Amino acid sequence: MEHSISPIIHNMFFKEIKENNSIYNKVLVENLDKNLMDNFFKNKIKGLNVTLPYKIDIIKYLYKIDKQAKMIGAVNTLKYTKNGYIGYNTDINGIEDTFIENNINIKDKIVLIMGAGGSGYTASFMALKNKAKKVIIANRTLQNANNLKENILKYYKDVNIDIIRLQNVNNIKNIDIVINTTTLGFGENIDKCPLENVFFKNNNVNFVLDIIYTPFKTKLLQLAENNNVNFTNGFSMLIYQALKAQEIWLNKQISINDKINFKNKIYNFIYNS
Repeated sequence: MEHSISPIIHNMFFKEIKENNSIYNKVLVENLDKNLMDNFFKNKIKGLNVTLPYKIDIIKYLYKIDKQAKMIGAVNTLKYTKNGYIGYNTDINGIEDTFIENNINIKDKIVLIMGAGGSGYTASFMALKNKAKKVIIANRTLQNANNLKENILKYYKDVNIDIIRLQNVNNIKNIDIVINTTTLGFGENIDKCPLENVFFKNNNVNFVLDIIYTPFKTKLLQLAENNNVNFTNGFSMLIYQALKAQEIWLNKQISINDKINFKNKIYNFIYNS
């Protein structure tokens, strides 16, 4: 990912903890293959991040993957061991910490998740891991939403999951939490919003997370704000998933307060410098 800010995040963190012998570099990969992975291993590269489009393909080159990555079916973090690289997925942790930062408890809540791609998988498993009462997956194609539901049921047997078409999302009621994982509000869809004002009138929503952070306030988040609903974008998730990778690489726990403080430093560096 050419425009990734991961080097900024990780190198600032190394500086923060005075890990002066560590450096995080970006490597552009045209072809992921065994020779490349063997080269990383031979050079004892202690930790790696993996971005799209390699989060799934990387799995066949790993010594093993942890349970969370297995459930989601994708890996974004590798840790060196003498037997080979172990794969992890820290995106769930990134969303979890975002909810903790905003004092939002998912337990016993009805959660609407828009989108059934990779981030939809992450958000769905995160919600069920944290004991959501019900998850509703809204997607343009029902087949993809149903595939996600079937995958969830392999790991969570007695859970309440509904699937609906994204175009019907404004008709549903009793939603507590909204997570948008679609690209509506980003790039060529910057002026689009998956929800309408009537949705907020018909639901008692107490929190909206849009995983998009460019723009910093999407049309969806503007709509939430206009309806006096608490909201946040995906910037915190981005930082917190990176800090979870640091925890894995360094065998180090980072408190939520330290994570929030570090996130604010990154924000100031990127947007105010």
